[in-house]
Amino acid sequence: MTRLEVRNIDRELIRRYLREEKRGEGEAESVAGEGWLVRFVTGEPVKIGQIRVPVLFIEVEGEREEEVARFLRLKTMRGGG
Repeated sequence: MTRLEVRNIDRELIRRYLREEKRGEGEAESVAGEGWLVRFVTGEPVKIGQIRVPVLFIEVEGEREEEVARFLRLKTMRGGG
């Protein structure tokens, strides 16, 4: 199992990426496709000063785990500044 941590990214956006680009299916807390399963786990928000930033863990399993985890890393990468 590969576990990714993302901050301030909506799970619906990630779910849409998986459905549209990896032909996944599923609702609520998981999306599955041929050879992979992704589960969403809500983490404790991180407090930065007065701002609370949502944390989401993405767990990837299956025979295509590495491929899907790499895809998600690229799709959730955000520039700073």
